[in-house]
Amino acid sequence: MKKAENILVGISIGDLNGIGSEVVLRTFEDTRMLELCTPVIFANVKLLSFIKKTIETEAMFHGIDTLDQVVVGKINVLNVWRESVDLTFGEATERGGSFGIQSFVAATKALKDGKIDVLVTAPINKFNAQSEEFKFPGHTDYLAQELDGNALMLMVQDRLRVGLLNHPQNLGARF
Repeated sequence: MKKAENILVGISIGDLNGIGSEVVLRTFEDTRMLELCTPVIFANVKLLSFIKKTIETEAMFHGIDTLDQVVVGKINVLNVWRESVDLTFGEATERGGSFGIQSFVAATKALKDGKIDVLVTAPINKFNAQSEEFKFPGHTDYLAQELDGNALMLMVQDRLRVGLLNHPQNLGARF
């Protein structure tokens, strides 16, 4: 298999109290993933170290402060914030949502600036993510605005691929 000269994948961490960080770290337990891409997780290295110990994963990562420091073939964690965060797994908190949005906004900016090739988003809580700065029902609407186009949400599994498109005429439709 080709070594990781491949794509640079930016990953927003999602709601800090949600499942996103565990899904992301468990994905890269299989080191063959690093032959396919070089991940950059937009979060905080101390936070992910704590989560790594809590969920008992062996995923090894490399902390960076700028995207110029990315190491190809490693799991890179870009420090988007410095302050410490109290986690309460499974509980929807305003602070957990706020940091999830900080991660998402930083990753989106990196995509717009051409510093990453692709963006993967971990789940946010659409209720605790709301603030004066972020008034969107979710990732898709924010991306449509920031990238000046129509966003398409994809859900992919081995035998099923679903793309959801939010067409303006369908807004308000009930099923």
